[in-house]
Amino acid sequence: GLTRALGQSIRKLQVQIRDAAGKLSADQPEIILTNVGNFSQVHAELDQLTSGIERVISDLRQRELEVLRSEQLAAVGHLAASVAHEIRNPLTAIKMLVQSGQESDNDPDQSSLTVEDLRVIESEIRRMELSLKIFLEFARPPKLEKRSVHLQNMLQEVFGLVRGRTEKQKVEMRLDVEEVPIVVTADAEQLRQVLVNLILNSLDMLPRGGTIVISGRTLDDRIEICVADSGPGISADMLSQLFQPFSSNKETGLGLGLVISKRIIEDHGGSISGENPASGGAAFQVTLPKER
Repeated sequence: GLTRALGQSIRKLQVQIRDAAGKLSADQPEIILTNVGNFSQVHAELDQLTSGIERVISDLRQRELEVLRSEQLAAVGHLAASVAHEIRNPLTAIKMLVQSGQESDNDPDQSSLTVEDLRVIESEIRRMELSLKIFLEFARPPKLEKRSVHLQNMLQEVFGLVRGRTEKQKVEMRLDVEEVPIVVTADAEQLRQVLVNLILNSLDMLPRGGTIVISGRTLDDRIEICVADSGPGISADMLSQLFQPFSSNKETGLGLGLVISKRIIEDHGGSISGENPASGGAAFQVTLPKER
C-alpha cells in the first residue's frame, strides 16, 4: 500500500513537472502515465524543467534590454528633434539680422544693425542658452546637496523671484503655511527650481489675472506643499501625460519642466502629482519626507 501510494505521488509530481515545462515551451513531449514511478525519472525531468526556466529567463532579459534600448533611442530621437527645433528658430532670426547688416555695409543707402536689432539677437541667444540648460538638466541631472531648509523662508524667496510677473499679469499670490517652522532636508536650489516651475506653469494659465495659493503643512511622517491656481485646469488629454517627456500644450513649451521636477522630488524621496480639484483650477501636490 505504501509503495502504491508513493508511486502515485511520484506520477502526480511528474504530471505537474511536465505541465509546468509545457507552459515554458510547446516542444515538450506528450504526458504519458504509467504504473511505474521512480525518483530518477523525476530528477531528470526536474533538470529539464530547470533548463527550460533558465532559457526563458535569459530570453526575457534579452527582450527587456532590447525594449529598454528602443525606449532610450526614442527618447534620444525626441531630444534631438526638440533641440533642433528650439535652436533653429533663434538661429534663423539671428542669421537674417546679420545678413541684413552685411548688406547694409555694401549699400550706403541702408542703415547697419540698430540697437533694437542687437537686442533681438541678444534675446534669441539667451533663449537658446535657456533651452540648452533645460536639455542638459534633463540629460544629466545635478547631484543633490542636501541640508536643512526652512520652508517658510524658501517660499518667501520664491515669491520674490516671481513677483514682477505676477504684478504684470495682475495675479494675486497667497501663502497659506503653518506658523510653526517647517524644516525639510533638501537641496535648496533644486527644490526652489521645482516650486518656481510650478508657479510659472500656473502663471501661464492666468494671462488676464487670477489667484495662486501656495499651502504647506506637516503630517506625521511627511511635508506637503500645494500650488493651486484659479485657471482653466489641466486639459483632459494632458492629465495622463503630465510627467512624460516632451508632452506640452504650450507653443513654446519643451515638455521637460514637470519631468525634471518629478525627478528632483523623487530623488528627495518624495512624490509629485497634479489634478483638477472640484473647486476649479489646477493643483500640484508635492510630498517630501519629514526631517527626523
